[in-house]
Amino acid sequence: MTEAPARGYTVLARKYRPRKFADLIGQPHVVQALQNAISTGRVAQAFLLTGSRGTGKTTTARLLASALNCMAEQRTGVEPCGECASCLDVARGEDLDVIEMDAASNSRVDDIRQRLESIDTRPARGRYRIYIIDEVHMLSASAFNALLKTVEEPPAHVKFILATTNPEKIPETILSRCQRYDFRRVTLAEISQRLQEICTAENLAPGEGVLRMLAEMAEGGMRDALSRLDQLVAFAGEKASAEEAERVFGLVGRKKLLTLLEQLAAGDAKSGILFAEQVFDSGKDVAEVLAALVALTRQLLIVQASGASDAQGLDIAADELPALKRTAALFGLAGLVYLAELLTECRQRVRRAAFPRVVVETTFVKLAMLKSLESLESLAARMDEAADQALVHSNVKVPEQETVTHIDSTIENHKQAPAAPAAPVRGRAATESEERAVAELKKKFRAR
Repeated sequence: MTEAPARGYTVLARKYRPRKFADLIGQPHVVQALQNAISTGRVAQAFLLTGSRGTGKTTTARLLASALNCMAEQRTGVEPCGECASCLDVARGEDLDVIEMDAASNSRVDDIRQRLESIDTRPARGRYRIYIIDEVHMLSASAFNALLKTVEEPPAHVKFILATTNPEKIPETILSRCQRYDFRRVTLAEISQRLQEICTAENLAPGEGVLRMLAEMAEGGMRDALSRLDQLVAFAGEKASAEEAERVFGLVGRKKLLTLLEQLAAGDAKSGILFAEQVFDSGKDVAEVLAALVALTRQLLIVQASGASDAQGLDIAADELPALKRTAALFGLAGLVYLAELLTECRQRVRRAAFPRVVVETTFVKLAMLKSLESLESLAARMDEAADQALVHSNVKVPEQETVTHIDSTIENHKQAPAAPAAPVRGRAATESEERAVAELKKKFRAR
């Protein structure tokens, strides 16, 4: 029996990587700025692309490199043609004029110096020699110093494109010499729409709610969503259902989570304990389930705080809004804040707890007791009211006005009398005026 020839498989994240600026999802502000810079010829010597993982920083760096060195005679605006030798080599990471460097594994000063040795060399075929440094924040302090002067005044044929997820770790001297572009997280709607387009192109038919689930797990990263889709197809095939997605990723459906929160809002602690038991017994990732609860609580908080009647302006599906509004109303704004804080703390404690099940169960019991808790404002008001009533019904006798007037005059006379010695001689008897003054003062304090 002959073996089938091995065929390489390109993962979806690489297969559907944008080849043009128009294909870039969720970053219109970056696309417009770069296209305007190219069309007007105002291309900076260094760019800094920042943002969370999977939002398109490295892809944009390659698109910019392709657009600057595209060899096509006829192009649509400033878009790279994607077909010339330069564009194809840049997409494969094989272009001689585009030097890509991963700072996470090349963080020493010698690595930077080695790359910069050929900086004066003219480009092999393109207009520019472009250096792409990914995760640039991983460079050492000496490596940044070696890079500083070159980034500030590079040769005319050299451009730098730096990408990072932690711009706060980059020295200010480097930041001030770069044009910075911040990449935002891709919205759930944009990720879901792009996943649907890819599923149509790949003849995939996932079940209802699956793509939405993948988009939520991606947390704003398009690459993460595609990687999850690849994993789900490998596990469940072309027609994966929501139950299969929950099983492979260790998740719990949003409907179950909403039901749990409604039961806890009603004070049903038993349901919380049973839910925790099901999560642990089924082998699900407890931290992921708690993360899903925190994300859901955030959406409830947004719905309750905004008071919106529709989902416009909110990153929430329109068909889910009524259920979210109903659950949010059960907790109220203050209750949702307490809910988010308690679940976040629980997720942090579970990772290092010796008995994580107890931590989760006690957290759910606390949430079930939320309805019986009293706010600090109402408690303080109730204590003030009790204190006022106790003062009214107390038996303390207020001295007559004549007595108070007599005491005040006596003290005033005492103030005008000659001051007593600071340190009386031991054994000397107190004078009559001293004894009278002390007696009057004691009487005054006892009356008050």
